[in-house]
Amino acid sequence: MVEIPQLVVDLALLMGVAAITTIICKLIKQPVLLGYVIAGFLISPTFGWVPSVSDAEGVSTWSEIGMIFLMFGLGLEFSIVRLSTIGKGAFVVAITVMGGMMLTGMALGTLLGWSFYTSLFLGGMLSISSTMIVSKVYDELGLKGTRFADLALGALVTEDIVAIFLMVVLSTIAVGSVEGGEVVADLSRMVLYLVVWFVLAVLIVPSVLKRVARVLNNEILITVSVALCLVMVVVANAIGFSAALGAFLAGSILAGTTRASRIEELFKPIKDLFGAIFFVSVGMMVSPFAITKNIIPIVIIVLVVLVGMPLFSGIGALLGGQSLKTAVKCGLSLSQVGEFSFIIAALGVSLGVTDSFLYPVIVTVSVVTTLTTPFYIRHSDGVYRLLVRLLPQPVLDRLEYRKSSDDDKGPSMVGMYVKHWALRLAMVVVAAIASVEVLAKIVKPLLRGFAVEPGLGIALSVIGILITGVFMSNLFYGNRKGELRLLWLGGKGARAMFFTLTLVAIVISSAAIVYIVYALEGIFSWWLVLLAFLLATGLARSKAIHSGFLRLEASFLANLNANVLAERKAELDDEEHVNWVERQLYVVQVAATGRLSRRGLPRSSDYLFGFAFNLDLIAIERDGHLIGEDLIPRLTKEEMGRRINDPEDPLGIHEGDLLTFMGTEDEIDSYLQKLLKDDMIEEDEASSETLERYLRSGRAPREARCFSFEIDSSSEFRGKTINAIDFMGEYGSMVVAFEHNALIKIKPSRHTLLSQGDRVWVLADCVMAAPLMSLLSESGEVITATDVPPIP
Repeated sequence: MVEIPQLVVDLALLMGVAAITTIICKLIKQPVLLGYVIAGFLISPTFGWVPSVSDAEGVSTWSEIGMIFLMFGLGLEFSIVRLSTIGKGAFVVAITVMGGMMLTGMALGTLLGWSFYTSLFLGGMLSISSTMIVSKVYDELGLKGTRFADLALGALVTEDIVAIFLMVVLSTIAVGSVEGGEVVADLSRMVLYLVVWFVLAVLIVPSVLKRVARVLNNEILITVSVALCLVMVVVANAIGFSAALGAFLAGSILAGTTRASRIEELFKPIKDLFGAIFFVSVGMMVSPFAITKNIIPIVIIVLVVLVGMPLFSGIGALLGGQSLKTAVKCGLSLSQVGEFSFIIAALGVSLGVTDSFLYPVIVTVSVVTTLTTPFYIRHSDGVYRLLVRLLPQPVLDRLEYRKSSDDDKGPSMVGMYVKHWALRLAMVVVAAIASVEVLAKIVKPLLRGFAVEPGLGIALSVIGILITGVFMSNLFYGNRKGELRLLWLGGKGARAMFFTLTLVAIVISSAAIVYIVYALEGIFSWWLVLLAFLLATGLARSKAIHSGFLRLEASFLANLNANVLAERKAELDDEEHVNWVERQLYVVQVAATGRLSRRGLPRSSDYLFGFAFNLDLIAIERDGHLIGEDLIPRLTKEEMGRRINDPEDPLGIHEGDLLTFMGTEDEIDSYLQKLLKDDMIEEDEASSETLERYLRSGRAPREARCFSFEIDSSSEFRGKTINAIDFMGEYGSMVVAFEHNALIKIKPSRHTLLSQGDRVWVLADCVMAAPLMSLLSESGEVITATDVPPIP
């Protein structure tokens, strides 16, 4: 008889015992995770009543694979899109509880006399609740979809993401110097690589999957997915990241693809198998001796978790603007140490920086707090009622007043502009540093043997400048709407700030170019500074480069949202797509009454405010009749602004004219709020309607329609920007939406480049747009919404 490997015998024992313990846990309505931990304890050498594993090293390897696959599975369930929908409240809860428990855990470890690293890792372990346990309890109690449950689950998702980076921080501090400057520098470098790595992966991986989609059966798909996971793990380890982070990133990249649900379905059995081995191996490290020896610290830590986590979570919810009831119920939900803590504990053991007793201690704490979670959630209403009876009425009133006051607050115009400006400026800085890091440390060493050194440095400098220049163009072109608001409405102080920020942007852009050339070629002179200024100005003003940025941005967002976009597209047919665009645009009608002085001349404040809020004037009604129907669709905003403020011009606005503006819902709402604030309209006049309803109301210009067409291989528009085609001047048509890779952009930039497969929506007068329709009928498909019946 052929002798089988000892690892197979050990796995048979491991899985057999795990099967029995998990069935028992399921029968007594306890988490399956608890069954795995108990199974590990039973087959560990410390128990001794049943056979134990012999090849501990082999099981440890499988356990490591299990941790990698668990993180990959978590990444498959996560996407950046999902994180963006969580909201500020959940983020505040997560950061508050993690920060509070991290500091509490470190302080507790220090008071217990434990080492610095043991206390540090204890703080990390106590700062993370269990997504798996809380979600399961909500399912069993039928609480999913409630306000506090959504808040708690959102906070848990945020915790999981922060925990990934927490592992990087802990491992960096543990294996390197604890000096603050070095740690910050190492972490900054890691984050930089992470951003570049993630962006490139999102741009490349989904696109490759689309190209080979016709050959991807289930077998190949799961092979490709697991291969990507393991390759990312290897790359992550090579550049200093943890294996867990690499696996998570691989999963999160695939989570945005159209194959995400299928990959998750195919991968689930693999994740469950290796995850079971991981959690059983966790149980194998539980030592009864270590538990009895550390029973007092265990009891203290359990009490700290059961009191501290709900307290910090509740405070976070209140800070996030939630009611006291929601805060209490959310806080009591987040009252356990989660499975992520096992991974952090395993990290500490593998690095050799934590004391050996910490692992069984944290596992015991996790088991106890997991068992108390259903009790806490079931009795959360009672705790809330008790607090209402105990707290003074002024405190309760203050909480409600603070909540309603927070709800009424909104971001200021200047604040939003500065926020967007800072983000775009940061992108320029990151692009410059990332270009130097990648080109100098990866590309240059690879190409050194194939090119002359001076020429290589210059060539790489040009590449780095072009890469950074793409983001420079966005810095100056990216928020013209915000700039116009500041110029027209912000007053002298805001306008001075705008020009100051512009100057700062030019200086930093020039400095970025100087940095790239100096780092890659070693050249510095004042002539270089002057040349950098000229280059920065040219790159910032380049419409072609900005068009390239818009294309890159569209591809990135489309790949990142591919799964969501595919679902939406499947729900809508072509006709409904047109109507969907019409429902995203709004129309408002305002009587021209106000006048402002601009350059010494009285001008229409109604129009100037609309112009500042990025609205488009689509009709002027005078004495019950529409005027300028043949002119308005062909005029740009600049031409329109000049003509309607000229009293002698046929389009010159007279007092009492009815102006019809079109924009997004946010733009229209901001415009109306401005008019209300300046007492230019009454409250009952501050209303708008969708473009869809307006076009079918009988008040729209004659034959006005919204239709779309696709850019095919023979289209003369292919490879041109919206501005170069001049839809308004040539065809009397306004581009209102643009679709690239299923991602629809409402009111796209005029520098947007059209390519094969893109779809364009235009608002046009069918008479003036006849040449366009005739041109399209020869090669492209035209979809209209003319068959929709009028809305009463």
